[in-house]
Amino acid sequence: MALSVVALVVHGAIALVLLHGTVRHPVTADRPVGRPTPTVTPPRPTATPTPTPPGSSSPSTGTPGTAGIPAPAAAGALHLDHACLVADNPPTSAHIPSGDPFGSDLSSLGSGAELQRLYVVHGGMLEPADSAGPVRECDRQLWAIVVAATPVEVLRYVDELLVFDADLSADTAVGEVFAQPNSTEASAHWRLSLALNSSTDLDVTFNVAHEVGHLLSLNRAEMTGQDESSCQGIYMGEGCLQDGATLPTYVDDTWGDDLLDEWSTADDLTDDQQRADALDAFYEKHHDRFVDSYAATHPVEDFAESFAMWCALGPSSPILPDFIEGDPTDGAAKLAWFDDPAHAVGMQARARCEALQAFTR
Repeated sequence: MALSVVALVVHGAIALVLLHGTVRHPVTADRPVGRPTPTVTPPRPTATPTPTPPGSSSPSTGTPGTAGIPAPAAAGALHLDHACLVADNPPTSAHIPSGDPFGSDLSSLGSGAELQRLYVVHGGMLEPADSAGPVRECDRQLWAIVVAATPVEVLRYVDELLVFDADLSADTAVGEVFAQPNSTEASAHWRLSLALNSSTDLDVTFNVAHEVGHLLSLNRAEMTGQDESSCQGIYMGEGCLQDGATLPTYVDDTWGDDLLDEWSTADDLTDDQQRADALDAFYEKHHDRFVDSYAATHPVEDFAESFAMWCALGPSSPILPDFIEGDPTDGAAKLAWFDDPAHAVGMQARARCEALQAFTR
């Protein structure tokens, strides 16, 4: 096992993503703004992976089927009404029902987050789960973008879509993936949360691509259902990743042992301010290795942020340099990683990403 893999196990940091998912701030057409470092370390359920090779079937245990999942809309059919992107939506009567498998705690989205709607996903279609009326047109349009962006074999793991208003005056989330807690099949069941308020088409596309990056690298096909004591690879909150899975391969290829150890030293600091300062210094020292400062906060976020740049914009996009936080060539090796045919994840997502790029042109 490579030293970088061992380091991820020892420091245990990858478990961050399990229940409280990804916290990101919105991006603008000029450049991404700073995103906060996830600070919640959730409890750890169980699971262990044998990555599914191209052309083979996914594990049957805990793996939802794909029958009935709609085909993605053509890029020209994707749109978001401007009315969907207002700064502050009026409150709704939506509530999370008692017994929802993902729970009703939205604190990971920020103290000012307001629930707008909650839907369950059946056969790739939205069904209201919040007693607040039929599917809203804006949410239908948002879901069409999610479907267009997500490979069908990954979309089947999304059980719920939660739409919320983010409090953009505070350090809050605009997107999150959240694995089902207290489940031995956590990586097979996800709630996707997204905010539309004060966004643009490009913001939404980028945020969706970021969350798809997490789903691609943390889903059930990357893991199997063993507990931590049985895991022979990298144990994460939602399961056990083996060396050949997408995420550890990416980390081994693009970080290297010395960089990972230096990041781990900063990330292990227990004082929040000292940790934030150390991670800022880590990014400033190694900015050429990352597409932006948020990517440098965690290997899991690096994968998702780099994937979002590659997927939503594309390496040849004329506006890509405006999104790279440092020098225009920073993180170039990370973007090139997804173009390498040796890595199935890029081939798996390419057609979907091209649809997103067409939508935002």
